[in-house]
Parts: sequence; C-alpha cells; structure tokens
Amino acid sequence: MKNKLVSVIIPTYQRPLTLSRAINSVLIQTFSNIEVIVVDDNNPNTDERIETEELMLRYSGNPKVKYVKHEFNKNGSAARNTGFKNSKGEYIMLLDDDDEFLPNKVEVQVKCLEKRDSSWGACYTKYKRLKNGKIDTVCAENQEGNLYFKELCRNLFIQAGSNLMMRREVFEELGGFDETFQRNQDIEFTVRLLKKYKLAYVDEMGLIYHRHPEKRFFDMDKITKHYLSTFKSHIDELSEEEKIKFYKLINLQLFRYRVVTTRNLTEGYNMLKDRNVGVIDVLRYFSHLTYRRIFRKSYGFKLKE
Repeated sequence: MKNKLVSVIIPTYQRPLTLSRAINSVLIQTFSNIEVIVVDDNNPNTDERIETEELMLRYSGNPKVKYVKHEFNKNGSAARNTGFKNSKGEYIMLLDDDDEFLPNKVEVQVKCLEKRDSSWGACYTKYKRLKNGKIDTVCAENQEGNLYFKELCRNLFIQAGSNLMMRREVFEELGGFDETFQRNQDIEFTVRLLKKYKLAYVDEMGLIYHRHPEKRFFDMDKITKHYLSTFKSHIDELSEEEKIKFYKLINLQLFRYRVVTTRNLTEGYNMLKDRNVGVIDVLRYFSHLTYRRIFRKSYGFKLKE
C-alpha cells in the first residue's frame, strides 16, 4: 500500500490567502507517498496571480509539490483536468483551495480502495463544514454501493469536489470533468462516475469544508436547465417511477431557490398551482431542511414512498 502514489489536485482561483492551508494539510498526511499539483487558474498579471506565484515560491524546493499555471482563466473543471494531465498517481484526489484534509484522510481512503475490487471506483469520508471557524454542519451521509440515482437527483451530500479518492483509470475512462459546467461540476462528474462504479464510505472524519460568510447567489434556474439538458439521456433511461421521484426532487430544489433565496413568492405559488411540487412534499422537505439546520447535519432528503 505504501508504494501507491496518490496525486492531490488543488485548483486555485482568487484565493491565495487560503491556498497554503490546503497545501500544508496534504503535506502533513500520515500517508507519505503523495504529490500535490497546484493549478493556478488566475489570469496573468492580476494581483491574485502575483500573490499566488509569490506564495508558491515557498514550495519551490519541495519535490512533492508541482505548480502549473494556466495561460488564462478557464474554470475549475479545466483546472482539475490540467491537474490530472500533470499527475502520476495511481489514486487521484481533489481538494478545493479553501478546504483542508485532516491528517489521516489519504491513508484511510487508500486502505479502503486497496481492500475493494475494481467495481468500487471511488470512496469518501465524513466531513465537517465550518463557518467563521465554528461548526456549521457535519456530514451525516454514510451510504455506499450503487448511489447513482441519488447523485443524479443532486441529493447526495458528500462534498465530492474535495472528498473523493478515485482510481486513476476511473478518471481516465470518464474523460475528466465537463468544462462547460460552471457550477455543479463535481456533481456532474460524480453522476458519470456512479453510473459505472460503486462508491465506498469510510467512517472517518477526513475533511474540513470551509463555508464563506459572504452570500453568493447563483442562478439555480439556469444551472438546472443546463444540468437537465446535459443529462437528458440519463433521465430518459430511468423508469417511470424513478422519473417521478427525480423531477419531484429537482422541483423541490427549485422551489426552495425561488422562495427562500430569491424570495420570489409568486414563482413559488405558481409551482404549487401548476402542481410542479405538492404541498405535502414541500412541508416534508422544509421540515427536513429545518431539522438539518437545528441539528447541524448534512444529508439528502428522502421522498415518501
């Protein structure tokens, strides 16, 4: 196991202040056979590029750290693909530049995949999400096996962008990340992964995910339209019962976005009136969200059978 090389890809964009924390969290792992590939996705001659270049000088003498610069800003998906092209590891991990690994993460995930056959393409650990240095939520997902449908419904809360370890051949087979995705790129990638492979769970707190205090609103309608278009063939393959569940979950997510995030009560009312969502499902969904908030747990919503 110790001979296995693990490549950790860290795409970075406009976050030079947190990048060193991410890199250092990998370098202090209990598993030592690691390479770190930092992919700088900042535009040249920007303050963020200059600050990142200065920071990376600290690691210039470390043979475990490789620094790759994009010639211009592409996006997070492209940066992850660039990182993979510059990697050599038999296992691939991803880490956002504002998150951090806990010391045992790489070791326990290597042990997990070493014990499983090739039908298990990836694994994940528990995580805790911090906001302003305090615990915001803790991962309560502990499922493993065939989780394709749950991820297709955007209902598997594993923070895949910083939490997955996968076999190198899995990343190669999938062709990396879809660079047309600006948001949900980790979900899009994991959907394709789980359509072909099983996902293993490691009962270990392995990741700290940092939630930023500033509010950033994304156009969930636009994001969802792109998502549904991309996965139309996947959706068409579902059974009629699965399609009903799929659209219920997607519409509940949109209902929450319109009513809570954008406070567009008219759109929410129209979704109820047009029966895109049901009153009982909405009540159960918001009870689920309230429970998660009160008890600081992160896990997917289960529709009533």
